[in-house]
Amino acid sequence: MKKIYRKCGVNQTASVYQAEDKEKMILVPVNRQYNQSKKPIFYLKRGVEKSKPKYLTGLFATKNPKEYSGDFKDSITGMKIMLKVVFEDGGEYITIEGASKW
Repeated sequence: MKKIYRKCGVNQTASVYQAEDKEKMILVPVNRQYNQSKKPIFYLKRGVEKSKPKYLTGLFATKNPKEYSGDFKDSITGMKIMLKVVFEDGGEYITIEGASKW
């Protein structure tokens, strides 16, 4: 699966992206000053209406500076599902590939 999200908001701690179906994803940069041992560059969270955003995965740098990888465990099978997040147009869009369900 491949889904495109457009940046719809930014504050001091996160960037918010929204797909055509109104699903929201939130990218939170990792605070490296707080804990130097953390390896993810971003945390990816899913916006949940009238609730706190749900943590999905950490995003890790790849050889391509526009691409990041992450994974999460399927709640039914327990298998790890890999995903790729690609930043496009200077960060105005992100494309998430590989995950059909959260």
